[in-house]
Amino acid sequence: MNTKALLKSLTREEKIGQMLQIAPFFFVKHAHVEVAGHLKALNLTKKQIFEAGSVLGIGNGHEMIEVQEAYLKESRHKIPLIFMADIIHGYETIFPVPLGLASSFNPLLASKVARISALEAATSGIHVTFSPMADLSRDPRWGRVVESFGEDPYLNGQFSQAMVLGYQGQNIKDENYLASCVKHYAAYGKSEAGRDYNTVDVSRLSLHYDHMEGYRKAIEAGAKLIMTSFNVLDGIPATVNRYLLKDVLRDLWNFKGVTITDYDSLHQVIAHGVAEDDREAALRGIHAGLDIEMASTCYVNYVSELIDQGLIDEIAIDQACLRILDLKEELGLFDNPFKHAHPERALEVVRSKEHLSESRKIATESIVLLENKGVLPLKKGMKIALVGPYATSRETNGPWSWHGNNALNLNLFEALKEEIEITYMNPSEAIEDYHHEDLLAIQQADLLIFACGESMHESGEAHNRAKISLPRHQEKLYQLFKEHAKKIVTIIFAGRPLTLEPVISSDALMYAWFPGSEGARAISDLLLGQVNPSGKLPMSFPRHEGQIPLYYNHLNTGRPYDETRKNPFTSYYLDVPNTPLYPFGYGLSYTTFELGEPILSKAEMTVDEKIELKVNLKNCGPLRGQEVVQLYIRDHVAWIARPIKELKAFQKVMLEPNEEVTLTFVIQKDMLGYYNQEGKFIIEPGHFDLMIGTDSTRLMKRKITLKKE
Repeated sequence: MNTKALLKSLTREEKIGQMLQIAPFFFVKHAHVEVAGHLKALNLTKKQIFEAGSVLGIGNGHEMIEVQEAYLKESRHKIPLIFMADIIHGYETIFPVPLGLASSFNPLLASKVARISALEAATSGIHVTFSPMADLSRDPRWGRVVESFGEDPYLNGQFSQAMVLGYQGQNIKDENYLASCVKHYAAYGKSEAGRDYNTVDVSRLSLHYDHMEGYRKAIEAGAKLIMTSFNVLDGIPATVNRYLLKDVLRDLWNFKGVTITDYDSLHQVIAHGVAEDDREAALRGIHAGLDIEMASTCYVNYVSELIDQGLIDEIAIDQACLRILDLKEELGLFDNPFKHAHPERALEVVRSKEHLSESRKIATESIVLLENKGVLPLKKGMKIALVGPYATSRETNGPWSWHGNNALNLNLFEALKEEIEITYMNPSEAIEDYHHEDLLAIQQADLLIFACGESMHESGEAHNRAKISLPRHQEKLYQLFKEHAKKIVTIIFAGRPLTLEPVISSDALMYAWFPGSEGARAISDLLLGQVNPSGKLPMSFPRHEGQIPLYYNHLNTGRPYDETRKNPFTSYYLDVPNTPLYPFGYGLSYTTFELGEPILSKAEMTVDEKIELKVNLKNCGPLRGQEVVQLYIRDHVAWIARPIKELKAFQKVMLEPNEEVTLTFVIQKDMLGYYNQEGKFIIEPGHFDLMIGTDSTRLMKRKITLKKE
């Protein structure tokens, strides 16, 4: 399809129509889709509906075919619709939530999740997924932290890139690949007070160095679309922010793809107070470089009028429309408007045994062992009591598992009883439901498993929490069990880091996140030692909400706290330590790993040279297992203050008992520089610390120098 020739044949209204995304029920009245807010009140004419360019969400392949057929019958040029949807951590086979997936410290798994998600979603005729969410987040109160890859820019970038590659493959025109729309641009995870949709106020320096890395890496990987965020930046909503959409995205990053609003966010700039009405919102959107508006009608109602008034140059509309047409051509929709819609194939692909098996394996790598006082793995023949709400809950999919069906999941009781005897089980989280005979049964068991945490509706979009302790008095329930159980293993399901000090006295503590369709079996595999835990925390776990935001890669202060010196005039709290309860990168195994002394190939380099750091890793324990070796770097003196340490590389390796390997990390110039407030990459000569270890606190240090040319 010659898209430029097609563009010339379109009327102005048809071009503007391509810039509108609406729900499927506008085309086929019985189509089911969840809608909210402004979309319900849209007053669209039939002509406007059948000039729209894309569809938000679709139920299944039959529905997609019906909507596309209805549309093409009315379309003068037979330009196919693009179908877009939120496929976040699986379609019907659900994988761990993104924050849990990041705990695997294995980006290859993220690519696999995206690939399987694309295979399944494609059977419904979906062409674009609103994923990955590349928002850096350092505030566990924020509900959408569950969709993030955590607090670290490098880890965020690696996982964002891997997801894009998994969705898109080598060519999105190929069957069963999706175009990736990275979101939410930009700095959405910096919402003040952890409240969704709230104000963001961030320096340009932190914006480019910390918050842009995920979006940047996704675009470098070839993401075809980018979605604007709900928040303001520099007082201007991201949706109409020319600096973000033109100066950075087009000019600095040379992005050629499509920009799209989040749900109704162009209309919402009125509530932000930067537009009087939808007409002015449309004007600001076009001037900023926004291509598609989702779920509002500012463009279709006012852009033509604004062109007639000379306030908008029609060239801007041509450019936006051409980008949309080019995407349709790149997806192969002009050749096959019904691409991907294979309802019969869905029966073979969706929730296949192979996909569920992968979900189980990936979940085992995403779960983090935080404490273990020798009670795990469980021994055969033990009398096990199982209590708590997640003993029988099937809600392990977590938020944004749109097509996932929790009812199809095994619960923990069912998964465990396939392998071991459960002598007592009670799923209640009400203390009054545990009577004398219940407590006696708990006392008689060799070990108690307490499966607790958040419900899936206590995290996710618009589900923020000011207090991030275990909800619904579960801490008191734990204390009751602790008084009566011989040994207690606590398993926590959650979409965010919680404050865990009340339960760290557990004999073992396992953080499951929301582990997906096969989460219960994955936990059973870990508890029984059929798989060795290898997850690492992608966020620092605070002791108390008052420490938030808490993250490992912070700047030093002019008066840093030193616990070895008694100086009150330093940066510290009177009532809690500065340190997290569990640090970034932390996670235990059932075996013991020993890291040897790091060896440098040399201690000095120029920008065109490289240094190799080699370190031996040995499995000194009795079990096969994986360890994540992490490399951090500190730039001691730069034009701007640099963090006390930054993750720059990691390697995850599997070792048999007594096996030893030599790992090599190559230090090169891109690890030693930083992005300045203009978004330019800067490398300065100076002295650097290289720090190697298995979490962000237990590190061995070596020094290198980057010489002047």
